[in-house]
Amino acid sequence: AEGYSGGGETMSRVMGMRPDLFSAYLHCSSRWDGDIPTLIESETPVYLVVGHDDEYYGSEPSETAYHQIHDLYANHGLTEDRIDDLVILDVKDADYFTDQGVTNQHGGGSALFSHDPDIMGWLFNR
Repeated sequence: AEGYSGGGETMSRVMGMRPDLFSAYLHCSSRWDGDIPTLIESETPVYLVVGHDDEYYGSEPSETAYHQIHDLYANHGLTEDRIDDLVILDVKDADYFTDQGVTNQHGGGSALFSHDPDIMGWLFNR
């Protein structure tokens, strides 16, 4: 699954209810609104990607979600290697956008993330 902006908020809620329906989730330029303990129980991999200076959300909501997910996995006794397999935080700096001719990090993320071979490769290899 993939959720971008408001769709990411909605998909995070889905992931907080039925993460078992998905093999992985790509959370783009958004904030997490779903139930994290339910996600933890399923061990469904999550990749959070956002521009550092995203005009709508900023990177803080993704960073907060990452740390909450990471800490709950650690509290469940998972190793750092296993946690790294299950949750990734990818905060893109301004150069990621400007090098590709994009000046708006929030709107630009929609176009760039879906064509980034590393990001989409992660999703489709799950």
